[in-house]
Amino acid sequence: MNVYIYCSMLSAAFLAIIIYYIKTRKLELQYCIFWIALIVLFFLLSINKNIVEYVSKLIGVYYAPAFLFVTGIVVCLVLIFYSMIIISDMKKRIVKLTQEISILKNKLEDKNV
Repeated sequence: MNVYIYCSMLSAAFLAIIIYYIKTRKLELQYCIFWIALIVLFFLLSINKNIVEYVSKLIGVYYAPAFLFVTGIVVCLVLIFYSMIIISDMKKRIVKLTQEISILKNKLEDKNV
């Protein structure tokens, strides 16, 4: 099997999974747009061999399909970093919310006594 065909099939399968999660509303719209754009980009790169070969020559990668996989790994690392930023922000918000609930609960108990 050709590497380009394999990448195209992976992109199509991943697009089907994203569409499923969009329909079941398990993924928010802002993340859906990112994933769909990413899938379309990888699909176009895997279909058009000339783009991949041209960009890989510009970068200095001698085996063009390796460029697809390296690009995928870099995108995954960026996505993991972005996810860690979101998780850190949510952790701060949860701590703040817990503190506010505790303060309100304490005030409510003081009024009842």
